[in-house]
Parts: sequence; structure tokens; C-alpha cells
Amino acid sequence: MQVAANISIDLTNQPRVLLNNCNMKLTAYPNSDEFLIDNYEDSGVKYKFEIEDVYCIVNEMDLADGLANEMETALMEHKLFQYPLISPQVRSFFIESNRLDSPATTLYTSKMPRRIFMGLVSGEAYNGHYNKSPFNFQPFDLRDVHIDYCGVTLPGRPMNLDFGNGKCAEPYLMLQEALGHTRNNTSCNSISFDQFKSKGFTIFGFELSPVPQDTNLFDLVRPTNLSIRLNFNKPTPSGGIYCIVYAEFDQIIGLDYQRNPIIDTVV
Repeated sequence: MQVAANISIDLTNQPRVLLNNCNMKLTAYPNSDEFLIDNYEDSGVKYKFEIEDVYCIVNEMDLADGLANEMETALMEHKLFQYPLISPQVRSFFIESNRLDSPATTLYTSKMPRRIFMGLVSGEAYNGHYNKSPFNFQPFDLRDVHIDYCGVTLPGRPMNLDFGNGKCAEPYLMLQEALGHTRNNTSCNSISFDQFKSKGFTIFGFELSPVPQDTNLFDLVRPTNLSIRLNFNKPTPSGGIYCIVYAEFDQIIGLDYQRNPIIDTVV
């Protein structure tokens, strides 16, 4: 079996190409076999994931000699090339079984992110289990989710969700807005309302910045503590659940004339 995928790192989350003569090293740390493999047969057989070969495909651009010389001159004069980009940060916290709520959990204490996405998975799937997928995000009969930041609570009123009866249109719309798929008919993230409701795609999205998706525009730095509060209609299941939070922050990576990286961030 052969697969290919994009490399999701900070430097690839922006449209600019990397300066020439830069040394770049990528290190990958695979998860356990129980986490990576889904055994839908439920046969009790423990499979093993083996990688025979891995390589990176890189596109190279040839510059005219005059343009390359101008770039080097500009780099010597201005001392620094800067790459504005979006830096993702992932946090998670555990919610014990038989709980009807999760008290406010502070996840980020530096500055306000552009946008965040949140999902719930079972404790067994999070820690690795052959019969459970760690990417199966279920609602777990969630009633309300609140994001507290900068003295503001989002959403402004309780949602009073009831996934069993299909009362979950508001978070589905907020997810599409956070992904930039609303108010147009040219793009879609392929998550239907039925998939969001009960098919393992229950992901909550929240926009916190006026420019959440534009890597060329930076919002003002707003130091704050961001916390999440959850309430459930029914007690959480045996084994507990994990709340996984993905947040995006502004960041700048600079390169000097010696190709030394300089990272400017307060995350």
C-alpha cells in the first residue's frame, strides 16, 4: 500500500516559497499501532504497522541570475526575510465518567487565537484501541459549549443542544463559518449535517478574530486566558472522554542572510 499526503507544519501553512540555500530537517514520530490501525473485524488479532520507505516530494523553482542577485542584495540590506503564517497548537483534557459538566479548563494563557476547533472522543480511542477510531468525534449528548476569552463568552447564549432529536443546526453553521464555507456556493468541506449530527464528524468551530483565515493580515495581539466549559444532557460514558482543541495563532518566521531561522511568537 502506498499513500501520499501534504505536510501540515507551520512553514507549509502559508503560500510563500522557502529561500534558497536553507537546510531543513523533518522528523516524524509515529503513534502506537493500536492508535493507527482500525480493526473493523473485531477478531482480536493485533496488527502491526510497518513503514518500508518514506520520502518527501519538494518542488524547486529556478530563478534568473539577476533576480537571485537582487534577492541576496535585499537580504543583506534589510537583514531579514519574514514569513507571516498561521501556527496551530493542539491541547487536550480529560473528562471523567458520570459527569454532567466539565468545569472551565484553561488551555491557552498567552494570547487570543484566530479560531479554534473542538471535538470529543472516547478515552479508549484517544489512548489507542484496535476497535475504536481516534478520529471518530461523537457528540456524547453534549448540551452546551462555552468559550471564555478576553472577558467574552462565545456563543453569547446557551445553545441547548439535543443531538438525538437533531437540534444541532447552530454549531453546524458555526463550523461552516469558521471554515469559510458560508455565503458562497463554490466550496464545501464535505461534512453534511447528518454526518455532523451522528456519523463521527461532530467538530465545533469558533471564529475569534476578524481575519481568521487570511495569513497576510495580522490581528492585534490580545493577551488573554482562553478556557472551555462543557455541559451534557446525560452523564459521560464509562472510561471518560477527551476533549481535543485545535487553535491557530499568528506567527512570523524570519531568515537572515546566513539562513538562520528567527521565530517571533508569544504562543
